[in-house]
Amino acid sequence: MNYPILIILAFVGIVLQSTILHHVQVGGVTPDLILVLVVFHSIFQGPKRGAIFGFALGLMEDIMLGRFIGMNALAKGMTSLLVGGLAQRAFRENILVPIFTLFLGTLFNELIYLMLGKLTGLNWSWELWLWKAIPIAIYNTCLVPFVYSRFYYWSTGERENHAL
Repeated sequence: MNYPILIILAFVGIVLQSTILHHVQVGGVTPDLILVLVVFHSIFQGPKRGAIFGFALGLMEDIMLGRFIGMNALAKGMTSLLVGGLAQRAFRENILVPIFTLFLGTLFNELIYLMLGKLTGLNWSWELWLWKAIPIAIYNTCLVPFVYSRFYYWSTGERENHAL
């Protein structure tokens, strides 16, 4: 893994997510590009490295966007740990692996974020999770066919002439 490139991708993702993608909302939500990057990284690097990377990118997102410092870091770190563990023995070549892990990972990430918000005293309702998490999970999952193959070939070092 080339971590400087991943950090640059994360920075670009945060900038896109907080600027341009607000104009491309579907159902009132934007995709979580950092979570997509973190989940894909966890699929290939496993739960430990994934959790560290997820925590670091979540903290980077918290610092850059200035919202609830530490909540994204904890949520993305825990999500990476779960996803990395689930995907350890999966066939990463199968497109269903990133689809299911990203969908479930997004739901889990949003649940952890909501629970952390409630623990800190924010008055968020459980319905918020239902009406926010599912559309974000669907939106994130729709990105898989467009980005996973490139990430797969870049992570494994294989050439792109193989079909996923």
